[in-house]
Formats: sequence, structure tokens, C-alpha cells
Amino acid sequence: MGSSSLHYSWTLREEQRVEAIVGPGARRLLGRLVGRMGYSSTALIVDRHVPEPLRKGLEDSLKEAGLRYSILMVSGGEQLKSVESLVEIWRWLLSQGFTRDSLLVAYGGGTLSDTAGFAAATYMRGVDWATVPTTLLAMADAAAGGKTGVNLGAKNVVGAFHHPRLIVADTEHLTTLPIEDYVSGLAEVVKHAVLAGRDALSWIQSVEKELLERRSDTVARAIGFSLDVKMKIVARDPRERKGDRMLLNLGHTVAHALERATGYVMRHGHAVSIGLVVEAYASVEKLGAPVEDAETIKAVLEGLGLPTRPPGNLNPMETLKGVWLDKKRRGDRIVLPLIRSIGDPVLVEMRVEEAVRLLARAWERALQA
Repeated sequence: MGSSSLHYSWTLREEQRVEAIVGPGARRLLGRLVGRMGYSSTALIVDRHVPEPLRKGLEDSLKEAGLRYSILMVSGGEQLKSVESLVEIWRWLLSQGFTRDSLLVAYGGGTLSDTAGFAAATYMRGVDWATVPTTLLAMADAAAGGKTGVNLGAKNVVGAFHHPRLIVADTEHLTTLPIEDYVSGLAEVVKHAVLAGRDALSWIQSVEKELLERRSDTVARAIGFSLDVKMKIVARDPRERKGDRMLLNLGHTVAHALERATGYVMRHGHAVSIGLVVEAYASVEKLGAPVEDAETIKAVLEGLGLPTRPPGNLNPMETLKGVWLDKKRRGDRIVLPLIRSIGDPVLVEMRVEEAVRLLARAWERALQA
């Protein structure tokens, strides 16, 4: 697969396999991989903001493999995640003669993979797809796990679980990202390290400088590690039915409430970073987790340039009312992912009112820390 690329593979239910290629220039391997899998043609849905030289490298790989392909250019962002966009993609696939032995490829950020993946899940009752993520957030988290969907009045109201056959994470895309967007993606890497254990978190802390300098080999290792942690949890619970997969929502109960309260202006990774700290302090109170663990998580995030304190202009109780809209809520109860310690996550069920009060107290503690 190329000496500088890392190769991962996970088997889900019914022998379904997900493969990932991570490293600089990985997009140039797409044609060879698609040809090996035996698809007759490829439909590329591409964010028009992908720099042309990068897109050309991917197209060249398909040409060299002798594959027929079509391209649909779209604009990424939340506005893409709509039923209207979905219908446009369906119509385009039909017009291109796209069949069940073709492969749909999403080339862009998380909102594009969410939308294109849902199109793949529903076109002709489901066709195979692959994703070539272009942001760190998408590479380290959103590209994996098979959650696809569009917004309908609220985020991700309509969707399906449909895992990509292939994830191609080319770290060359990260050199073009604004620093704030790049750093935002590191929050999900830290989240996966907290779930994995102290050794993983210590490694992240030891390579903070290299990550911030975007050293290709270190970034590729961090992405591969992040994907591996996530997919091993997903493999235990592919459709989020047993509960294990909810562990991946660590930090996100507070993060989603923050995003709603700020009108989705706050970057997702920034919200997750604050959420990890608040929920770590909630774990100290609720489960007796070592306060040193909360402080370690906070220190790692700050070392990567991520925010760890909630915005001072937000009222915690008002902001956390958004927990009532959380998809983990069942009636008047919610399941919160918390930690007994780093590497020992647990799901805790409680009444929503209790969760809001607990998180509000942890919010205040995070402000003072």
C-alpha cells in the first residue's frame, strides 16, 4: 500500500469489513484499491473547496486503474445536510447510470460524508461507498462508524447506519487547513485516548509539539490510533443497540448543548474539548474519579491549544437545558458516558434533571480550575 501509509481493517457484523489507509498521498492509492475490490465504476461527490491539485491526484489514480468515474461538485457545510441535497444526489446518480456494482466516494469534510453516506444507504436500497476525508475532525472521527444522515428541523433527524467499505485519510490535506480547524480536530483524538487509557493519553502528551507542527508521520499515527479505538468499540455495537457505542459520546453531552447555545458558531472540537473537561469533573463528583485525572485531561487539551473553560457569558443551567434534546435521552432519563478513571469509561443512567444539575456544578468547577 505504499511504505508511508498505515493500513487498518475491522470486521463488523455479517463479515462486513471496513478498511482504512492513512498517510501522506493516500488518495493516490484509491484507484488501485477500488480496482482490487472489483467495482465497475466510481461516482465522486467532491467538495468544491478541495484544492484542485489534491483532487487531480485522486482522479489520476482512478484513470491509471482504468476505472470509469463521474464527478459531482458540491459545497460542504451544514447547508449540504438537507433532504433537498439528498434528492439532487439521487437524481445525479440515476442520470450517471450508477448501479449496485458501482462505488460512491465522498471527498470532503464530515458534512459531506454524512450526506453522501446517507445517499449511498438509500439509493437502490443501499450501495457501497468510501470516504476520503479532508479535515482532521473527519479523519479522526466522523469518517468512521457508519453514522450517516441529514438535518430536518434539527441535526441528523433522518439517517441510517451505513459503514463505508474504505476510509482513505490523506494527511496532505491537513497542510491546507486553518490552524483553528486543525486543532479542533485534535479534541476527538484526545477523547479516544481518554477512552483507551493512560498510555495512549501519555503518548498524545509526549508528541504535542509534533502534532501542532503537523508532522506527517505523527499525525498519521494519531489518526490511525483514533480510528482504531473508535472502530473496535463500534465493532462491539455497530448499530448502537447494546450501549457500548454510547461511550464514544464522552464529552458530547455538554458539547452538543454548547453548540446549540452558540448557534453552532463554536467549532465542534472546541465544544468537545470543553465537554471532556466538564464531564471529567462530573465523573469526580458522581463516580469518585481521581481529580488528578480530570486535571490531566485538561492539561493535555490545553497543551494542544484547545479551550477547556466554558464561555463566561453563558448561564450553565440555561445552556444545559439542551440536554433534554440529546438523542441519548429516553423519556425523563438519560445515559451519560463518564469515567471511573482514564481508560475506564462507564455509562451512567440518571434522571435528566439530575444530569443537568450535576453537569452545571461540574461546569462551575471547570470555570474555576
